[in-house]
Amino acid sequence: MISNSNYTNHLLLSWVNGTKSECCDWEGVRCSTTTDHVIELSLYSNFNQDNYQRYDETWFLNVSLLHPFKELRSLDFSLNTIGGWLGNEESNCLSKLTKLTHLNLSSTHFDNENLRFLGALPVLKSLDLTNTRMAGPLSGKELVNLSNLEVLILKFNQLNGSLPFKDIRALSSLKAISLSYNQLNGTLSTQDLCGLKKLEELDLAANDFEGTLLPCLNNLTSIKFFDISENLFSGIVPSSSISSMTSLEYIDLSENSFEGLFSFNLFANHSKLKVIHFPSNNNKLEIETDNPNWHPLFRLKVLVLSNCTLNKLTRNIPKFLFDQHELEVVDISHSMLKGSFPTWLLENNTELQLLNLQGNSFTGQLHLPPYHNYLHWLDVSENDLDGELQENIGKMIPELKCLNVSGNHIEGNLPSSIGDMSNLNQLDFSFNNFSGEVPVKSFSNQTALQFLSLSNNNFHGEILSKLANLSRLLTLELNNNQFNGTLPLIASLSVDISNNCMSDNFFEGRVPCELGHYIIIDLSHNLLSGSFHSCFNVQRVRHILCKGIDSQEHYPKMFLIHHLS
Repeated sequence: MISNSNYTNHLLLSWVNGTKSECCDWEGVRCSTTTDHVIELSLYSNFNQDNYQRYDETWFLNVSLLHPFKELRSLDFSLNTIGGWLGNEESNCLSKLTKLTHLNLSSTHFDNENLRFLGALPVLKSLDLTNTRMAGPLSGKELVNLSNLEVLILKFNQLNGSLPFKDIRALSSLKAISLSYNQLNGTLSTQDLCGLKKLEELDLAANDFEGTLLPCLNNLTSIKFFDISENLFSGIVPSSSISSMTSLEYIDLSENSFEGLFSFNLFANHSKLKVIHFPSNNNKLEIETDNPNWHPLFRLKVLVLSNCTLNKLTRNIPKFLFDQHELEVVDISHSMLKGSFPTWLLENNTELQLLNLQGNSFTGQLHLPPYHNYLHWLDVSENDLDGELQENIGKMIPELKCLNVSGNHIEGNLPSSIGDMSNLNQLDFSFNNFSGEVPVKSFSNQTALQFLSLSNNNFHGEILSKLANLSRLLTLELNNNQFNGTLPLIASLSVDISNNCMSDNFFEGRVPCELGHYIIIDLSHNLLSGSFHSCFNVQRVRHILCKGIDSQEHYPKMFLIHHLS
């Protein structure tokens, strides 16, 4: 097989160089425990840097090499550069593989032409053509003979045009179809799709489908996975369709143009539901979760309802969330909600990893439970929170990677326990009423921090030396405070910083050459002076704003160097 394929991967080499004489013991080979016939060949490639570089080197397999495996049930060529079969002049070249039920050709060089050989596989149940070289319109005539097909995966290709729904409907055994991440278009106006009554998974995400959803989708009572996100669907989501899908575990309707009212009581009988992903991208969607009264049977893992009008009359956080105790992701940002910060949401869901409440009108103190070590992302920006941060906040949420409290009314000193959150990547305290000096300990252990904003507060004192350990920092915003100190201290900061905004403070002294490697620099309205342009890296710097620097060069007192090249 090696010599006839002009290709060798790690599995085939192990067959030649290995010490095991019995082929059933070879890597990638599985045999029947009763007959010892080969029933499974897994010839997937293990990509490394060398064979990745020859990914364009298409090879072809002499299909006659597979003919001796008359009991073969599963064949996996994924992650190879195979582009087809040698000796495939006839469309029935695979006809001797009469028992093949699973064929995985994902991430290969197969194209549309290879579909015509599949009709010779009468008992095929699963076909995976993810990320191949299939492009253009999808012809259904090559698929209609696969009457036993249960799983069809064609995602991440270059398919376009409308779907051959009538041909797809002929696949009466179909349980899962994935066509996501293509350029398919047209409407779902035909009822042929609704005829696939055994369908359990429908994935049409990231295409250009448009129009309204059909009420006949209520025929799909066995559907578990329903993803039509990132399309051009519009209109009102038919309530009868959703309420009938009582087997649903995952639903994603995001990134479309749905509008009108959607009532959550449609999910009242969906006891298996784990993921609801329904953010709006046109602000025309109104979601009612509390009226009429209902009690959820589901236990959600993920809830995303951002950018919609949520509970328009009361603006209350959804009541059904009080009954949830297994949530891992909650995003109800920009949903016009009000009320106190929902501490109970963190208390009830001890494995919550992401909580996004951005752009609402929550009030009161940001009060966190005593300890929550699963939380990685907390965004409460653009609300009306006030009071002070809890002094031990860093010990309460020690695994946090992103903390954004910007755009509130939080006051007081910055807690030194921030330094206990050693995994922080993004930290934004901007546009609040913080005051006092920044504690040394706050940033002594933040070696992963890439974004830091303390801007538009009332901090004062020396700051730059306290940031010396931020070795991965890319963006630093200190503007509109009362920080002081000399800029030579900036030499201790990360050399990877690209954006540095330090305007409207009391920094003084000469401008050091260490600033010359930044892409964006704003030093305006400080007490700086001196010459600095000669040491700037003009191939890197794109924006310099230095209003009010007393320079001894030929620059006027107020100047802007913009778009250096």
